[in-house]
Amino acid sequence: MSFCSPRVTLILALGLTATACSSALEPPDETGETRDAIQDGYLDNGDKAVVGIYNAEIGAICTGSLIAPNVVLTARHCVSDMANETDGQITCRSTKFTDTHLARKIFVTTDAEIGESSYFYGGSEIVLLPGDDVDSFCGNDQAILILDELIPESDAAPLVPRVDVPLKQGEEYYAVGFGATNDRSTGAGLRRRRDNLFIDCVADGCPASVVKSTEWVGDTGICEGDSGGPSLDLMHRVIGVTSRGAEGCEYPIYGYVYGWAEWIKETTVRAASLGGYEPPGWATGFPTDPVYSAEIGGACEQAEQCATNACLDSYCTRPCTETATCPTGYGCDAELGFCAKLPEPPPSEDGGDGEEDVVKDGDAEASSGSCSISNPRPDPTKPVPWLLGAAGLGAVAGLRRRRRDRDRLG
Repeated sequence: MSFCSPRVTLILALGLTATACSSALEPPDETGETRDAIQDGYLDNGDKAVVGIYNAEIGAICTGSLIAPNVVLTARHCVSDMANETDGQITCRSTKFTDTHLARKIFVTTDAEIGESSYFYGGSEIVLLPGDDVDSFCGNDQAILILDELIPESDAAPLVPRVDVPLKQGEEYYAVGFGATNDRSTGAGLRRRRDNLFIDCVADGCPASVVKSTEWVGDTGICEGDSGGPSLDLMHRVIGVTSRGAEGCEYPIYGYVYGWAEWIKETTVRAASLGGYEPPGWATGFPTDPVYSAEIGGACEQAEQCATNACLDSYCTRPCTETATCPTGYGCDAELGFCAKLPEPPPSEDGGDGEEDVVKDGDAEASSGSCSISNPRPDPTKPVPWLLGAAGLGAVAGLRRRRRDRDRLG
């Protein structure tokens, strides 16, 4: 079944069923307690960039990933109707997307609970995938919602989608969503997270009859309401968009972020122009690995003393490329592939300092000093509890969007 909007059941070639989203929504438990938490999922108040989505047009909830101040990556079935299900079940050979819902009827919240007291941001535009066959459900279950205002970083710092590095079978990930704790749609509307999950197969390495080249298969634990929610690697980059899964919240199938990388980057650049801010570096080619953005220059004697696990001539450094340039005062040592300090500029004839040089990759000569590199990537923080299922709150009475004081965005 898919994990959002009207409850649907997705039939897999293996004879399994999967669900991802639900329109028969129940209000969240007023006590905020979770019962029957599926497979070690737990409440998650920290991952605020994993947003709850309420589709007022069909009365359903989904999940999404805030990847820029006004950009939410989610599943297409959270914003579009479907047709040609067989006995209420989705099949890759026949199920299609049809009408897309109104963006202004779709709202997102950074709160840990979707409910009456939540603050909601409104949608202004829905961007669908390009191509001739993108109305086919399987392989095309991604969409982007552009918001009508920016979500300030004080509310939620955007996530980074892994648009530059493909996935590998067996890679560890974690999942987050507002879905149910079981396939009976109970417990939806609260953000949950689950860790210690592992990728089963990726793209062409999966059974072609049920998984397309722009999808991958994960571990377990995705239920109704989790539709559109992210799976994230151990560097906290978004690697998948929850699409569907088997009965019992098993066999989750995700939309492959890397498979639609150019569309995600191009849409985010356009949204940044609409919002009047500089697009995030990953959208214009900067590496998504956080090691390329780490602060450098601190004193060190051993590589382990640096967040990047790289010590050059007694200071912490980081890797660099033609795109991942170094900060002012450093140049990219082409031989080492790491940022190296530039020599001090000579004094000018009038006795003052020379004109400040503009630092560009390739400006620095290869350093003759010693370089100690333990591991060019910081140790990833172990993910917290995993995310859980997809459900929907159905008929959340009185959901209303509170107007925000625009000064908060100042």
